[in-house]
Amino acid sequence: MDAETGLLPHEFTYSGIGFGLALAWTAPIDLSGTNLLLNVLGLRSLRSVSELSLLDSVVAAIFGAGFFCLTSALYYLVRRRTGMGLGDIAMIAMVGAFLGLKLTVLVVVLAPIAATLFALGMLVAGRSANSGSRANDLESDALVARPFLSRELPFGVFLGASSLVALFMGKQIWSWYFGFYR
Repeated sequence: MDAETGLLPHEFTYSGIGFGLALAWTAPIDLSGTNLLLNVLGLRSLRSVSELSLLDSVVAAIFGAGFFCLTSALYYLVRRRTGMGLGDIAMIAMVGAFLGLKLTVLVVVLAPIAATLFALGMLVAGRSANSGSRANDLESDALVARPFLSRELPFGVFLGASSLVALFMGKQIWSWYFGFYR
């Protein structure tokens, strides 16, 4: 829906957050992210797997939403315009509620990389389409880049795609990444 309309309805994202938290209570997820966080903070009072799973979902939802909310606020301070809608922030909270902290961290890393690669591809495609007779003209490059820089990307698409990658390949990606530190 974000790709077509630029909107992520709250009816979808907010109910998804609640559904993800309810599922976390009944169907535990990978708790290694929250276990690490609890050990670092010296907090280990929760013993129930259901309690730990719910805590993992809550922490992941807060982490994802907080990260992109902070990023959006910093962007606004620099550019004086909004760069991300609240639907995207609610969607990453929903993703966190479903996937847990470990995979949400992966989504927070993968989604901006995917969006950047897509934007660079669009920029290159736009320049090559307009480079017919004016390949070396700096003014034409500025004219191509100006509308491109003012375009909006539907970031929810990249959040969703990265969430699917994290869901189905997250364990392998983390193993590959931590393989560099062995």
